Amino acid sequence: MTIKREAQFAEVAVDRLLMESFANEASAYYRDDVTVSRDEQYDRFRARLKWHIARSLSPRQKQVVTLFLRGKKQREIAAILGITQQVVSIYKRRAINRLRVLVKS
Repeated sequence: MTIKREAQFAEVAVDRLLMESFANEASAYYRDDVTVSRDEQYDRFRARLKWHIARSLSPRQKQVVTLFLRGKKQREIAAILGITQQVVSIYKRRAINRLRVLVKS
């Protein structure tokens, strides 16, 4: 009989700990000011990045970056555009450097 009581006691303790930890968790729908501020900053950054990709890169750099953003690999991009992987790497590096300068300013 003592074993049964200990088991019941253990279940109560676990349930209490579970309830206490659950009460301390933030809801998935709760957004504090820090989260909202960070999300707004990311949205502004994404908007600036998209704007600069569309308007500040050469047509070939834009093609390479767009294909990278779609998940293509250098080998695939080279085959699609009819250029070598080294040239794809050069376009990518130059585009990233240009975007880094423009988005920071």
